[in-house]
Amino acid sequence: MVNIRVKFRRGEEVKFISHLDLMKVFERAIRRARLPIAYSQGFNPHPGMVFGLPLSVGVTSEAEYGDFEITDDSLSMDEFSQRLNAQLPQGLEILAAKPRKSKQNIMATIAASEYIVVAGTQLECSDKSLRSGIAKFLSQADIMVKKKTKSGIKDTNIKDMIYDLTFELQPFGALNIIKFTMLVSAGSKANLKPELLLEALFAMLASDFDIDRIHRSKLYVKTQDELLEPMDTQVL
Repeated sequence: MVNIRVKFRRGEEVKFISHLDLMKVFERAIRRARLPIAYSQGFNPHPGMVFGLPLSVGVTSEAEYGDFEITDDSLSMDEFSQRLNAQLPQGLEILAAKPRKSKQNIMATIAASEYIVVAGTQLECSDKSLRSGIAKFLSQADIMVKKKTKSGIKDTNIKDMIYDLTFELQPFGALNIIKFTMLVSAGSKANLKPELLLEALFAMLASDFDIDRIHRSKLYVKTQDELLEPMDTQVL
């Protein structure tokens, strides 16, 4: 068996498909490409593939990852990528593929995610006032939000889930367009959606806002208190 980790993008064309639909798309593409994917044992065998942190519907990304298990050790990484790309729909594209020796799959190791979020608000602000507002927001002892969990809505402190938050301000008439870049906790242990962060920020700023688009720009795994990209040699 050979384990392969791939990095791929999800563009505008496929941003409204669910995580389950994404898995079906890859499964069909693998079959059409006649790739030697390994299958699980049992009455209902599944293809040997695991994807990283599921992407919310409506979000684009240039940093999606998947782990694949194949049965042919003579297949090169380039050929695997090319054959799969030839069968994937527009908007899905394999950007890189590398062999993986680690036994931990991508879903189990994701620790942080970087998002670029473009939002509009009628809040009167300048670079200076917005920077001051964000600094005040991040300096709070607790940042409490209503977070949806499997067991219902719970009050959650997201302060420690926010690693970095920067912005670019572009006035547009009576509207201010703000491009936020945020690094937040992600994965099974603690996961913060960018929408929830902005809800908390604008609640403190006492202003409404509308999100125009969300784009995931990076995913990270944590190794010995260091955030590394999933294709880093220290991770693989």
